[in-house]
Amino acid sequence: MKNIIKALIAMTIIALPHKISAQQDPMISQHMFSGHFINPAYAGSHDYANITALGRKQWVGFDGSPFTTFLSADMPLQKKNIGLGVILSDDRIGVTERFQVAGSFAYHLKVGEKAKIAAGIRLGGEYYRAQLTQLTVWDQNDQAFASDVNGKMLPVAGAGIYFYTERGYAGVSIPNVISFKPGTVMNITDASNPWLERHYFGTIGYAIPAGKNLDIKPSILVKYTQNVPVEFDYSLNVLFCKTLWLGGTYRTGDGIVAMTEYQATKNLRIGYAYDLSLTHLRSYNSGSHELMIAWDFVKDNEVRYRSPRFF
Repeated sequence: MKNIIKALIAMTIIALPHKISAQQDPMISQHMFSGHFINPAYAGSHDYANITALGRKQWVGFDGSPFTTFLSADMPLQKKNIGLGVILSDDRIGVTERFQVAGSFAYHLKVGEKAKIAAGIRLGGEYYRAQLTQLTVWDQNDQAFASDVNGKMLPVAGAGIYFYTERGYAGVSIPNVISFKPGTVMNITDASNPWLERHYFGTIGYAIPAGKNLDIKPSILVKYTQNVPVEFDYSLNVLFCKTLWLGGTYRTGDGIVAMTEYQATKNLRIGYAYDLSLTHLRSYNSGSHELMIAWDFVKDNEVRYRSPRFF
């Protein structure tokens, strides 16, 4: 049964890429607390440096299910209105693996007393491999599984726009504008390349003050990929005493998410999310787990009220 599931996953990836393109770019649930993962223009939008690590195990109990790890760092160059960042990610699904390293550059322009807009780009590279010979296949003469894909290097180029105030934000981004599907703009014609579709993201959120020690933060994430239904994440999080977030998400066509984030110290934030699928996959897995640890480089003499926009 284990090998059959691996084979099904691999055949889906190779033969029907348009069916799974929504999962080609790694998915995270705590995007409202870690905007740099999906939008390079987010880099430097807070006035201190930050390092965030995130690990996600999707569909626990389903053999070959996605396992993703991220490491993000960004910082502002305040006098130049510039934000710099770097992203490392490792995404494994079945017998495939994608390891990416990319740098972000964002320019922030003041457009109001307390509002800014930033435009950002992300450039880097990705290492792709697929160990197809590890699969058990029915047709031994099928050339699609005759050899592994090792050491395939792919370029990464992303872009985004991010508008933000002390309490609100809105953004659009394309983490990788380069498409490898034949017939699309900027395609790579090498037939041995895996097919990769562009993914489009839109985000909006606002932290509403509801009392001296209470903030309510509704947010929406929109995900679009060609030939795949548009997906929405409708989220609502509540901040208690500027310390503890509790909330959840409804993801259309997929499931629900429960999440929390705790400000353990002035520098350390810890977040956790649990996804429960509402589709037929629920019978084959026990949910998805996501852990996030963030360190904000705030000095003792700089401790102050921090905007719940990115808390």
